[in-house]
Amino acid sequence: MGSDTLTLFPSSQTLLGKQVSELVGDDLTVKADGSVTGTFHYVTGYSEFSSLPGEDSGYYFPFHLTKTGTNMTFKKNGETTKDKIAFDPDIVFRVTKNDTFEVLVDDASVVTFKFSGVTFEPQAKAKTRSRK
Repeated sequence: MGSDTLTLFPSSQTLLGKQVSELVGDDLTVKADGSVTGTFHYVTGYSEFSSLPGEDSGYYFPFHLTKTGTNMTFKKNGETTKDKIAFDPDIVFRVTKNDTFEVLVDDASVVTFKFSGVTFEPQAKAKTRSRK
C-alpha cells in the first residue's frame, strides 16, 4: 500500500494506552489490494480502546491514514459501523480473520482491508495450579 494512502506505526508507538508491539508483530504489511499480512497478538485489557465487555480483548489493527479529509465512514463486512465521523488519521480496528474493513474519506473509498493472510496468535491460556 502506498504511503500516499496510509502508513504503519513504529512498534514503539503508543495508541490508546498500548504499544504497537503489543498489538502486532514487526512483520505487519499492507499490500496494494488492501490485503494485510503479518502477526497479530491476542490482547486483553485494552480498556482505552473500549470499556464494553468483549470489546477490550481480541486482535487490533493500528494504522495511520496519510490521505486527509473532513469526515470518515467505516464499513465492517459491508455494514456501516461509523458514519461521517470527524476525520482522525490514527485508527485502530478490532478485527478477525474473516473481516473486511473499508475506510471512506469524504464519501470516497480509500482502502478495503482483508485479514485472511494474517497470523493470529492464540489467546494465552490462564495458568492453573493443581491442588494437592
